Formats: sequence, C-alpha cells, structure tokens
Amino acid sequence: MDSINGYWQITKAVNTDGDKKDYPINEVYDYYEIKNKIGFHKKVNWQPDGTFLVNDLSETVKITNNSEGVFIQFTSKFGKHIERIESISEKELVLETADKAKLYFSKVVLNTEK
Repeated sequence: MDSINGYWQITKAVNTDGDKKDYPINEVYDYYEIKNKIGFHKKVNWQPDGTFLVNDLSETVKITNNSEGVFIQFTSKFGKHIERIESISEKELVLETADKAKLYFSKVVLNTEK
C-alpha cells in the first residue's frame, strides 16, 4: 500500500444521489506517509513558491482489510472515521466514505529541481 504515500489533491466528490462537486483549484493537499500499514495523514497548504505550509495537526492511519475491501482507519484527538479504498493507482485515489460518498484524488508530483 506504499502507493498511497505522498501528496494528493481532491478533484471531485460524488454523493449517493449522484450530485457531483468539482474541485478545479485547491490549495489544500492531503499528505500520507504509511509504512507497514501504519502511518499518518496531514492536510498541507500549497504556497505559490512551491513549498507547503504545515501545522502540527495530523491523524494516525492504519490500513486494514477484510472481505468487504481495504480500508483506511483515521484517528486523531478529534475522533475516528474509516474510509474504504475503492481504487488506487499511481495517478488516482478513490475513497468511499461511511455515507457512501466517493472522493476522487489525483496524485501530485512535485518538481524538486531548482
């Protein structure tokens, strides 16, 4: 499940009624760092100079699987929730929330050349 590591930008959300919300521009990215099915998730803010503004808030994540699929369990001091990984590739991540909404993310490749 190392393919989830890195920066992801939400591109759209689709609820169970089929209503879709597109996110054509988003300055907040999701960052995952997971090793051996355990790690963390943070929200980071992209800055015009190509850096990220990072705060101390993060969620512990754990990857689990059962007969219904592969899941990400998120835990923070604010609570817990779980999302099912519907699909993942080098370029796209699709998560299904507890209320069956689908969240679509695209992988962000950072240009680190200066």
